[in-house]
Amino acid sequence: MRIILVLCSVLFISAIVSAQSHYPLDTLSLDQKKQMCKEYKERYTDFKTRLKIKYNGSDLKSILKLYDDVNKEFEKDINSGEYLSDKRYTTEVDKVIADLRKKNPQIPGDIKYYLTRDLSLNAASLGNHNILINLGTFYYLDNEQQLAAILAHEISHIILEHTHKTILMKTGNMKDEAKAHISEIKQEGCGKSEKAWSKVKQLLYEQSNYNRSQEYEADSLGYQLYKNAGYVKNEYINSLKLLDLYDSIKPMGVKEETYHTVFNLPAQPFNQEWMKMENFNGYDYSKYKEKFNLDSLSHHPKTLNRINKLRSEFPELSSDTGKAVCSIEFGKLQELTRISQASCLEYDEEYGLGVYICLLYLQKNQETDYYKHWLGEFFDKIYEARKHYTLNRYVDRVDPKNHSLSYQQFLNFIWNLNLKEIKNIADYYKTKGS
Repeated sequence: MRIILVLCSVLFISAIVSAQSHYPLDTLSLDQKKQMCKEYKERYTDFKTRLKIKYNGSDLKSILKLYDDVNKEFEKDINSGEYLSDKRYTTEVDKVIADLRKKNPQIPGDIKYYLTRDLSLNAASLGNHNILINLGTFYYLDNEQQLAAILAHEISHIILEHTHKTILMKTGNMKDEAKAHISEIKQEGCGKSEKAWSKVKQLLYEQSNYNRSQEYEADSLGYQLYKNAGYVKNEYINSLKLLDLYDSIKPMGVKEETYHTVFNLPAQPFNQEWMKMENFNGYDYSKYKEKFNLDSLSHHPKTLNRINKLRSEFPELSSDTGKAVCSIEFGKLQELTRISQASCLEYDEEYGLGVYICLLYLQKNQETDYYKHWLGEFFDKIYEARKHYTLNRYVDRVDPKNHSLSYQQFLNFIWNLNLKEIKNIADYYKTKGS
C-alpha cells in the first residue's frame, strides 16, 4: 500500500527547535533488533498462555494460527529496520499511556507499542497487547491530547478482545473466507509496504455491521478511558476528524512557478516541454480540489456516524468548543517528524514523493540547504532507477482518478525528463546541498 503523504501547512516550531530536529532518528542497532525479537517472542509466549486459559479446541487453533503467521512477518519487519527506538518519541508516548493508566486500572499493564516509519496518521492494535504507532501521527495531530485519544481507542480494542472475537466470528460463520485470509497472510511476503499487521486490521475494519459495531464499542470505551484521564473532552472528536481528513487528501500544493525556479540551472536552462501533461479529457478534473478543510468530512459518512453516535451517548461532546494547547514537547515532535519525512521516504524507496516534498518546502523557502541536499539525493536515486529501467518502482505513473492535479503535473514532469537531464539535476543539487 503506497504511502499517501499529505503535504500541507502546519504550525512549525521556532528556530530553537530546528537545530535539535536535524538530529537523525534513532534506529535499532543489530543487537537492539535481536533483543526486540527476543522480547517479542517472550511476550507472545505469555500471550499464548493466557489464550489457552480462555479458549480451547478449534477456537484456540484459529486464533493461534493467525497470530503465528502474523508474528513471523512482524519479526521480519523488526529485522528490516521498520521500527524506531527514539526516546524523543517514546518519552511522550510513555507519558500519555501512564496518564491513561492512572485513572483506568482496566488497562493491561503489559501493553507494548512500536513506532513505525510510516508517515501517515494512524495507529493499530495487533490484538496481542501490541500497538503500532505511525511516525506521521506526531506530525498531523495538533497536540498530545489527540494522541491520547487515538491510543485510548486502540487500547479499547485490546480490552474488548475485538481481534479474537472477529476471528471466531469468521471461523464460525464464514469458515472458508477466514481460511482464505490466513492462507493469504502465510503466502504473502509482507515487507515495508505490505505490513503483516494490516491483515489483522483488515479483519477489524471490514465493511460489515459486526465490525462497525466494534468500532462504536472502541470509540465509546476509548472516550471513557480518555475522559477519566482528565483530557479536554472535545479533542477526542477532533482526533477522529483528523484521522478522516488525512486519510483522504492527496499530495498537493506545488505551484508551476516552483519548477521554473528550482530547475532553471546554469548549465541546463528550464525547458517548458518538461511540463507537458498527458491528455485525460475523458476524466472529470473538478473532483480534484486543491483546497481542503474539515468540512470535507461530509464525504465520509462513516466517520460522521461515529461522531454522531459518540455525541448521542455522551451529550458533553455535542459542542464543538474545547481545544487543548500544544505543549512545547509535542511541538518539537511535530517539527522532528517534519524534518524526518525525507529520510523516511528514502527508506521506503518513495523517491518520487521525496522530490515532491522537497519542492514543497523549497517553495516555502524553508531550510533550503537541507531540502536541496535531499533533492540531489532523490534525483540520484531516480537517475539510477531510470538507467536500469526500474523507475516505475519508485515513482508513480499518472492516475487521474486518484491523483490531484498538482501531483499529476509533478509526475508528468518527472517522466518527461531524459536520463541526462535527471543526472544534471542530481549532480547540481548534490553539490548545492552539501
